[in-house]
Amino acid sequence: MLKPLIAGITALSLTLAAAVPAQAQGMNREDVGKLLIGLAAVAVIGAAIEENRDRNRDRSTPVHDRHDWNGINRNNDWSDLNRQHSSNRDRHRALPHGCLRTVETRFGNQRMFGKRCLERNYRHVNSLPDRCAVRIYTNDGPRRGFDPLCLREQGFRTDRRH
Repeated sequence: MLKPLIAGITALSLTLAAAVPAQAQGMNREDVGKLLIGLAAVAVIGAAIEENRDRNRDRSTPVHDRHDWNGINRNNDWSDLNRQHSSNRDRHRALPHGCLRTVETRFGNQRMFGKRCLERNYRHVNSLPDRCAVRIYTNDGPRRGFDPLCLREQGFRTDRRH
C-alpha cells in the first residue's frame, strides 16, 4: 500500500513543480497549507483505492479456498467472528451436555464427562483421545470418564443442551 502512495505523491510533486512558475519570495503559509491538504487528500484517495483492490481480491477467491476444513474463515474477517460455523465433520465433536458431571472427591469437586453416559448418548466415543481419559477416586469408588478441559483443547465442545 505504501509504494503506490509514494509514487502518487512523487508524481504530484513533479507535476506541481513543472506547472507552477518559480516565485521570488517563495511560498507563504496559505500556499503551504493548501499543499499539505492536497497531499493528505491524495493519500486518503490512494488508501481507499488500495483497500478496494484488496476487497476485490478477497471476493474473487473461491469460498472453499478461503475456509479451512471446519469452516473457520482464514482471512479473519470481523464479520465472521460471531457466526456459528458448522460442517459435517464438526458435528461429531459436540459432546452431550448431560454427560458432564461434577464428582465429589476428598480433594474437592471434579468435573468430568462420564464414560457410561457417553457410551449411551454419544456415537463416537472410540474417537475421543486416550490422553483425555481420567480415573477419579470418590467415596463410592473409582469413576471413569474424560477431562472436559483436555477435550476442549482437542477441539471438542458441548452441545449446550440440558
